[in-house]
Amino acid sequence: MSLFGRRSRGDDVAPGDIFRKAGTYGGEWVVERVFDYPDIPRHVRMVERNGARAMTVAVSMLFDPDCFTPVPPAVSA
Repeated sequence: MSLFGRRSRGDDVAPGDIFRKAGTYGGEWVVERVFDYPDIPRHVRMVERNGARAMTVAVSMLFDPDCFTPVPPAVSA
């Protein structure tokens, strides 16, 4: 159990996963690194696809449709 009494979510998040940020200036963001610490919820560092910005967010935000939408992997022909 974490410090906040919630089970960690996001075992299905891995480096290379892509999420589309909600909003006018959202864009696509790629998971660069996953942070697992025993006393805080799981976080990820994301970098903007085709950009230079980076951010760190809680994994729970990635699965909030008001914040992000997962981008399915491209299907190769």
